[in-house]
Amino acid sequence: MSGKATDKETQLIIEQAALLAENLKIKKILVVCESLSLWKALLPHYADYQFIIVLSNKKMAESITVETFLCDFNGITRRDRLDYILRSAVEAEKIKKGERILCLFSLSGQKLLDTIRVQRIQEYYGPISPHDLKRISKTIPVDLLFLVVNLAIEIGQEGREGLPVGTIFVVGDTEKVLELSKPMIFNPFKGYGPEETNIFDNKVQESVKELTLIDGAFIIREDGVVLSAGRFLHAGAGKSSPMRGLGARHAAALAISHHTKGVAITVSESTGTVRIFSGGKSVRTIRAFRPPAHIHKKS
Repeated sequence: MSGKATDKETQLIIEQAALLAENLKIKKILVVCESLSLWKALLPHYADYQFIIVLSNKKMAESITVETFLCDFNGITRRDRLDYILRSAVEAEKIKKGERILCLFSLSGQKLLDTIRVQRIQEYYGPISPHDLKRISKTIPVDLLFLVVNLAIEIGQEGREGLPVGTIFVVGDTEKVLELSKPMIFNPFKGYGPEETNIFDNKVQESVKELTLIDGAFIIREDGVVLSAGRFLHAGAGKSSPMRGLGARHAAALAISHHTKGVAITVSESTGTVRIFSGGKSVRTIRAFRPPAHIHKKS
């Protein structure tokens, strides 16, 4: 596709977005602006709407004469950027919960527009967002943490084979984590290549869910490769703060996060609650919703 064709498509998207906003009586339009040419294409419509211009480039911000909203996309995958932007915009009071806005952005990786979305700003983010996780670790990719935490939430809510299960995931600093742990079972991931054991693969996620029926922790490398399952974490408590009323699984997660740079994520067998540990502290608690026993999902 030529650059001119892309420019024309972007112009058509902007015109259609303006028409859609008018018909839906939406006055606020959020645009992820990745080029000055896109900004120039927006100018004819600027007086009619309240634009939120989102940039990741500080130099570009200096070239634009209106107020802009800077977002750091480092470590955020393109598919997660809109969630990250919206959460950031809510926290910065650029938009309010309950508002309805029009979002224009690119999912393809090009610097011009290819996607329009009408979004009502509610608690649609789910229990945790990439924005939250970016604050927890500077060394572990946000998309990996986001995936593992959401996998833990699924396990906490659904259990396995009709039974509640508990488990631990330790992500990052795997060399030291392995030194401070020992196998409780034969490692089910041993002997497979990295492409066959990467947590980003749906088949690997399903295997992990099956293996939650065994005791011990899953050890996951920074690139998403699951190195081991069924590991006993024997790091001492050290200076990490004790957590009253919580059992051995949480104590082990707390300790391993104190003695390593890894992030530990636990699922409580009794409640399904997910806790995230970093730096020897519990930094986030996510309460699970478990449907009553008489409610079943349709197959």
